[in-house]
Amino acid sequence: MARAGDAIARIAWVLAGAICVFTIENIGIDPWVARRSHHKLPSFVPEALGGVWFLILMGLAITLILLVVCQVLLMRDAQIAGWKKALTGVLVVAAALLSGGWFVATGGINFAGRRSTEAAGPQQKRSVVLRWQASKTPNVRYNVYRGPWVGIYPDKLNSAPIDGTTFTDTTAVSGQTYWYVVRAINNKGEMSSESNETVVTVP
Repeated sequence: MARAGDAIARIAWVLAGAICVFTIENIGIDPWVARRSHHKLPSFVPEALGGVWFLILMGLAITLILLVVCQVLLMRDAQIAGWKKALTGVLVVAAALLSGGWFVATGGINFAGRRSTEAAGPQQKRSVVLRWQASKTPNVRYNVYRGPWVGIYPDKLNSAPIDGTTFTDTTAVSGQTYWYVVRAINNKGEMSSESNETVVTVP
């Protein structure tokens, strides 16, 4: 029985470690690398509320359920050392917290807000007008990005680079909070670092 318990503990450690590594990469390392490389490197963060995002969300949910089951089995096994039970519990809590952070950072708040709005009635679309100072670099255009969390901007709002210094976001939803940044892009396709962040709560 002790060997079975040890195997369950190892499985829990591997699953929790995989969740921790994946979520830390998505919500911490990936945005940092993107800023340092001026977004020249591919991102591993899934598109907010896209098909891959939902698959990952389901995978995280199933894995967390398995972790909870493993923890319950370990707690009921008297032959398992206490430190193994404690370590597994810490890893399960860390995985759960990081999964929640991933959910929020990659658009989960928008998903939850959309579901609650759908339950209450049709979504109310609003317009958000954005203005920024022109870049000191000549002959550049701009891309506008939006995100549901500080430092995470998965949504590019314009289909083509913008010549001016204003943009109207017509896809904002009433009651949501959005973070916006602008990046300048030159004729070679080289992109600048992010502008100062603007946060807007849509009435």
